[in-house]
Amino acid sequence: MNSEFITNKATRSLKWSALMEVVSRTAQPIIFVVLARLLTPNDFGVLATAMISISFAQMFWDAGLSKALIQTKEAPDEAAHVVFWTNIALGLLIYLLLFISAPAIAIFFNSPASGPVLQILGLQIIIASFSSVQQALFVRDLDFRGLFWIKLLTAFLPGLFSIPLALFGYGVWALVAGSLAGQIINCCLLWHRSIWRPKFIYSKILAGKLFSFGFWVILESLGAWLIVWGDSLIVGRFLGVHDLGVYQTGWMIVTIVFGLILNPFLPVLYPTFSRLQNDIPALKNIFHRVNRIVIALALPMSVGLLLVGPEIAALLFGPKWQGLGFVLGVLGFMNGMGWLVGINAELYRAMGRPDINTKLMFLTLLYYLPAYYIAAQSNLETFTITRMVVALIATPIHIYLCTRMLRVSPFYLWQEGKHMMLSVMAMAIGISMLKWGILPLIEITHVFLSLGTLICAGCIIYLGCLWLLDRSFILQTKNLFKKAVA
Repeated sequence: MNSEFITNKATRSLKWSALMEVVSRTAQPIIFVVLARLLTPNDFGVLATAMISISFAQMFWDAGLSKALIQTKEAPDEAAHVVFWTNIALGLLIYLLLFISAPAIAIFFNSPASGPVLQILGLQIIIASFSSVQQALFVRDLDFRGLFWIKLLTAFLPGLFSIPLALFGYGVWALVAGSLAGQIINCCLLWHRSIWRPKFIYSKILAGKLFSFGFWVILESLGAWLIVWGDSLIVGRFLGVHDLGVYQTGWMIVTIVFGLILNPFLPVLYPTFSRLQNDIPALKNIFHRVNRIVIALALPMSVGLLLVGPEIAALLFGPKWQGLGFVLGVLGFMNGMGWLVGINAELYRAMGRPDINTKLMFLTLLYYLPAYYIAAQSNLETFTITRMVVALIATPIHIYLCTRMLRVSPFYLWQEGKHMMLSVMAMAIGISMLKWGILPLIEITHVFLSLGTLICAGCIIYLGCLWLLDRSFILQTKNLFKKAVA
């Protein structure tokens, strides 16, 4: 396939990837807000302790082979058999180890309820191992249309199980039931739609090649786990399951918001970059085009969440979630700033260098974990600010690595995003004047009206300034999305 064909296919796939995220990210917050009203921060904290352990175990049952299957130049059908049988064996082994260690994990978090929850919820490792190949093959072929219909059917199903159980007082078990039900149905639908079926075939030579790539993916996943879950691990251990529930809820809201808008790019970019890895000019061109769109979306979202996070938390969750607004605002700003270099990791892996992101992650962990530990001796607010600061330190390093890989200017972020940055500054000034100056004067105190006014004003100011500064970018982006939808 030539670069133009791959680029056009990726553009068309973006529609289905975006629809997938819209469906899941629309269903998820609705279900989540309903459950947050019915359950307590402690229930979500207990679930978070189990998910910390399960997410750690998931790195090893997959062994990075799903990403290796997407990236490999070998025959995909033969590689798929290696990945399938390896994942099944590792999934069973990892679940057994997790089941045995669950009581010790519950003691570590000083949460007796976490042990049984972990033993039951851990079954999703085995379930997922049966469908990882089908999922990877859909992504490899840029067939996001097939994945969309699966996501559509499974988006609301967890809520159909969790919400009634929560109403009848089952607490954290309502969350467990919904999660397992969604995983089982997702597995069944992937098998139904996929034409690939496993055979008793296993090539040791090909396995060695896949494992050599997967080794770096595992190390990268370990670094990512320590970065993504290391903070929750320390919060749960030193600040308790209540603060863990508040912190993890804030983090979940942030990932829902950014995931709805920006996550559709990631599933499409990795296979697209992989297919273009031998055509550097085409790769560089699509990297710049996508990065400008990401900057235009991530910057206003990050600053907006920082300014209106308390209003969002008060409106959606109520008074029992004290401190959530602060966590939401700070983590939202951190996440948005991280997206400025958010697609770089996909670039490194697609160019056959998964080791780059792995090495960077372990480098940052040298100061991440000590900073987390020190901040956790204080309170949740101090910890959240520390989490943001240490995350932002990695941004210049990513910029340097990108300049080395693609031979771009070290000032590429400013060159691509200066108009967006100026527009966001104007937006921040406008929202601040409204929030602390004008709205109190005209006595608008209702949370819904106040939040709606701030969001609408921010959008108008940002889009208006960007239209004045870079009208051609808005028109080009509009045409790109029209092409993707067509």
